[in-house]
Amino acid sequence: MEEISKREELWSELLQHTLMPSNPWVLCGDFNNVLHSEDRMGTPATASETQGFQNLIDVLQFTPLRSKGWQFTWCNKEEGSNRVYGKIDWALGNYDWIQIGHVEDEFLNLNTHLFYFN
Repeated sequence: MEEISKREELWSELLQHTLMPSNPWVLCGDFNNVLHSEDRMGTPATASETQGFQNLIDVLQFTPLRSKGWQFTWCNKEEGSNRVYGKIDWALGNYDWIQIGHVEDEFLNLNTHLFYFN
């Protein structure tokens, strides 16, 4: 429960910092949260797990930026049927940011991210 509380605190802080006039915004990092059920393999993501992050992105009017490379950016390192993979690292941009030009996020492995700005 503490982890969920910390996420909700982060969502609240992000809302406060980004509610400003139209400016290009990109937000990227380890959100420790999947966005959709297909962003996890092994144990299904529930609607309650994705709802807060989805609401944040909707309110901020952000869009996940195109990515290439590894689909999943995290693994619990368990063996066999207990293994879980998830996409918890995100690069998100608002409309003004996306209009700047081509941007994509490349996931080289489970711990390294490169961002390309053309």
